[in-house]
Amino acid sequence: MKKFFTLFFASLFSLSLLAFEGSRLSISSLATSAEMKIEVDGRKFTMKNNSITLSYLAEGYHQVKIFREKKGKGLAFGRNDVVVYSNSVFLKRGFHLDITVNRFGKVLIDERRIDRDDDWYQDEDDYYDNGNGGWNDGYGNVMNGREFEVLKESLRKEWFEANRLISVRFIIDKNNFTTQQVKELMLLFTFEKNRLEIARYAYSKTVDKKNYYLVNEVLTFSSSKDELARFIRNSK
Repeated sequence: MKKFFTLFFASLFSLSLLAFEGSRLSISSLATSAEMKIEVDGRKFTMKNNSITLSYLAEGYHQVKIFREKKGKGLAFGRNDVVVYSNSVFLKRGFHLDITVNRFGKVLIDERRIDRDDDWYQDEDDYYDNGNGGWNDGYGNVMNGREFEVLKESLRKEWFEANRLISVRFIIDKNNFTTQQVKELMLLFTFEKNRLEIARYAYSKTVDKKNYYLVNEVLTFSSSKDELARFIRNSK
């Protein structure tokens, strides 16, 4: 089974954003006179150098909105901006969908298959060899060991914990995780409140919830452990 992997760095404050499963979306603007802002599946991004690329996106429909900033009206998303494009696009696994806004404001869409000459990593392993204990069997979108290490390395390069937290939340939305992977994500944060936030946010996307008590090992305060326990009880 072929899988396509890549690493992406782009977003507001140079965020690292990853999602899993071989589709890629890029949005660019040829107009240099106006700031463009992007919203994908409700997540807001600002273009860096008039372009942004989101990799590892799940196959399926994604809601895309592109805004052009009104001069002198501030940076509030949507409120003071002109909507250039708003539509649901379908991303196919193994394909790169490119959306370009030309200098006249016209939106052009192109699509191509990702091949060996691209910067994606190809793997022939089946799920038994992918380093996640076979969790993809019946669950889907569980990162294998190699993917997860690449993910952690990219997140470590994000200096600010607030930005790293936004990135991790985006990643969790697009993937499933094992309890051990959640623990390792939590360890990427210094502040207890951020570790707790990850533990809460990732619970619904964890495939082995019976082991979730193990995340308490990376929480320092008993109050945090109690809060997580209450959250889990209320989630059932």
